[in-house]
Amino acid sequence: MAAGKKYTGTGIPTHYECSLHGLLGKDHEPQLRTRLEALCGDTSAAHRELHHEICCIPCVETPVGPLRREDHALRLRIELDPEDPLCSEKSTSSICLLGHPEPRSGRGASVRPIINAQVLSGSSSASQLLSLLGYKFNSEFVRKGYWFLYRSSLKVVVSQIYRLQEQGNVQSAVPVDPSGNWLVQIVSEAMSQEL
Repeated sequence: MAAGKKYTGTGIPTHYECSLHGLLGKDHEPQLRTRLEALCGDTSAAHRELHHEICCIPCVETPVGPLRREDHALRLRIELDPEDPLCSEKSTSSICLLGHPEPRSGRGASVRPIINAQVLSGSSSASQLLSLLGYKFNSEFVRKGYWFLYRSSLKVVVSQIYRLQEQGNVQSAVPVDPSGNWLVQIVSEAMSQEL
């Protein structure tokens, strides 16, 4: 019989995410993809992604003032299968808490605490859980693109953001930026607070 890990009461360790963001014109995306393939591996190294993110805010918000920083938005992130986005059996859901970025001068990257919790019973159960936690719908979007892993530590995400014309209907997604620009994000996760 395997022994389970005993809870010691020390709390959940905080993971910090370090990220850089940039905007890339649609004409330059093929060049970036070619360079990423050369740096990270061949064409099979690219991982396609399709995320539907639902942003929720507390039903009762703290009044504006010094304690306002304590309110956090939660995101329900539904990872859909890019080949069959309507198949709910192939999707996975998680609830994400993205903390406020740390204010430090001289730093070009954003560093903020992040907690991801996978929901095992589907997105409808996750929506009910958010409602029970006192959160309500605020906004939603779809992110579609691909990502590469560089040296097993940096995730380079190249994607486009879509808004939904009809709430909850992924098929009604239209680009936020009609000119077709791409969002480039480089993300590295760190465990310690010393960054």
